[in-house]
Amino acid sequence: MPEREVGYEEFLAPGRGPEQARVVHQALQHLARGGAGAVLQEMAREVLSGRVGLREAVRVGAYADALGEHAHLARRAWEDMSAEERERRRAEARRALDAEGYGGAGTGER
Repeated sequence: MPEREVGYEEFLAPGRGPEQARVVHQALQHLARGGAGAVLQEMAREVLSGRVGLREAVRVGAYADALGEHAHLARRAWEDMSAEERERRRAEARRALDAEGYGGAGTGER
């Protein structure tokens, strides 16, 4: 029997509306599939199952360390890209968000 998964509504918070909550939910689903290693996979599964809250999870040392390392690597990869590659990636992200119904994401538009 598949494990219960919380919905995106679990991630609504002051300053984080439904669109951002859906993005957080989708990011956790990606991590739960192993998108960034075993530690973040475990964290995402714990959060998505409802056993651990997102705020609580990021306070766990091993999870915080893994998140920091993943963010550092992502930033380094972004900085190593050419300006043309960064713009191509931005355009891909905009198209993906538009396809998901998040039009204007990151621009304050809807």
